Amino acid sequence: MKPVEELRMEHEAVKLTLRVLEEICTRMERQGDPGVGDAVAQLLEFFSVFVDKCHHGKEEELLFPALEQVGVKVEGGPIGVLLKEHQQGRECVQRMSKSFSAHRPGEPGTSVDFNRDAREYVALLGLHIEKENNVLFPLAERELSEAKQAELSDGFERIENEKIGVGRHEQFHLMLDNLKGLYLHP
Repeated sequence: MKPVEELRMEHEAVKLTLRVLEEICTRMERQGDPGVGDAVAQLLEFFSVFVDKCHHGKEEELLFPALEQVGVKVEGGPIGVLLKEHQQGRECVQRMSKSFSAHRPGEPGTSVDFNRDAREYVALLGLHIEKENNVLFPLAERELSEAKQAELSDGFERIENEKIGVGRHEQFHLMLDNLKGLYLHP
């Protein structure tokens, strides 16, 4: 599989988690605390480990430098914008974690900060994914040689094994299937 195809597939998993997160926010607003603590903890881990360390790691350590080598600008170009958004995403996840830990089940209003932080993250990543899918990835497919793409694929596998651990990717997908069943299907 080409590296850009792999990143696009990861985006689909991320978009699924964002839909789950949005549904959790809606339930918290309507029902107070409908027992979402485990799901929120799983999502926060997914965002910190899968999205940031694995997915963003592949981009920051391998894809972006490869694009820079073929003349794509960092400063004033798409890579700089995307790097800034990666940092904004990290900050959102930290705020979500902090605001959820301050949430008290059964106490009205304690989920307001979490819901605000979560919806900011949903909006940020939604736009970020569109930029990568529609601008950066087509650019990479055009500009990177087949040999460079094969090198990136090997590097992506190394990052998965080193950053999140062998088999962890599959565990995250099982978790996503479970959350999808709990939150996105009546």
